[in-house]
Amino acid sequence: MKRNTLHFLTVYLVLLVNQSCTMVKVAISEKRNPVPQQVSIGEKTTLTTWGAIKVNKSHFFPSSFQLKTDDKVIYIDPVEVGNTEPADYILITHAHPDHFSLKDIKNLLKVETKIICTKEVSKKLKGITNTIHIVKPNEQLEFEKFGVETTLAYNTKSVFLWIKAHPKSKENVGYIITLKNGLKVYHAGDTDYVPEIKNLIGINVALVPIGGDNLTMNEEEAAEIVNEIKPDIAIPMHYEIKNLEELNRFEALVNQKIKVIKLD
Repeated sequence: MKRNTLHFLTVYLVLLVNQSCTMVKVAISEKRNPVPQQVSIGEKTTLTTWGAIKVNKSHFFPSSFQLKTDDKVIYIDPVEVGNTEPADYILITHAHPDHFSLKDIKNLLKVETKIICTKEVSKKLKGITNTIHIVKPNEQLEFEKFGVETTLAYNTKSVFLWIKAHPKSKENVGYIITLKNGLKVYHAGDTDYVPEIKNLIGINVALVPIGGDNLTMNEEEAAEIVNEIKPDIAIPMHYEIKNLEELNRFEALVNQKIKVIKLD
C-alpha cells in the first residue's frame, strides 16, 4: 500500500497485544489545518472535523466528527478535538486510541451527556458517571430528535498471520444516525468491505475509511461500497494525509451522481 505499511501494522499489532496501548501516542498533528472544517449536510445540520492527528509518526485524518442539528450536539469518536462545545451525545465505534480518547470524552461531558459505545469501550470509561448505553451490532436506540442503529464493522483480512486488527468477535460497530428531519448519516467505523454493508438503504451521508493496509477498506473498496449504497454525499476518513492519490482515486471511482467532500 501507499502508506508506511510496516509502521501501521506494528501500531495495530501493539493495539491487539497490549490493550493498555502505552506504545501508541496520539496527538494533534503539526500539519493540522488551524481552522476546523465544517460542511452543511442538510437544513440546520452540520458536520465538523478538527483535522489531522499524529499517530506515533504518521499524520492521519481521523474518524472524529461532530454532528450538530437544531440544538443537539453529537460527537462520533472524538480524538484531539480541543476546546469546543460540550456534547449531548458521544458515540464511540471501538476502543483503539485513534477512535477512543478518555481525555476528550471527559472534556466534552456535561451532566446530561449520554455515551453510546461497545462493551469494550465501556470498560475503559473509568470515573464516568454519565448515562452509558452499551451496544452491539444490529441494535437500535431512540433518543430525543434522533435514532441510532449500529452496524457491523470488522476485518475479513488479517494484518499478520491470522491476526485481525478488528475481528468480528470484538463486536465493534458503525453507526447510522437518523435525524428527525429524515437525514441518515452513516459512520462506518473501522471495517473492511463486508457483505452486510450492502444492505444499508436510504443513506444520505456516508463517512467511509479509505486507509486500507488490511485495517479498513482501501479506496477502491470504499468507492465500491459507496456506489452500492448510493448516498447523496460521501466523505472519506481514516487515511494518512500525505497520500493525496488515495483521495483522488476514491473520488474518481465514485459515481458522479454522488458528491464527494474531502475535508482536511
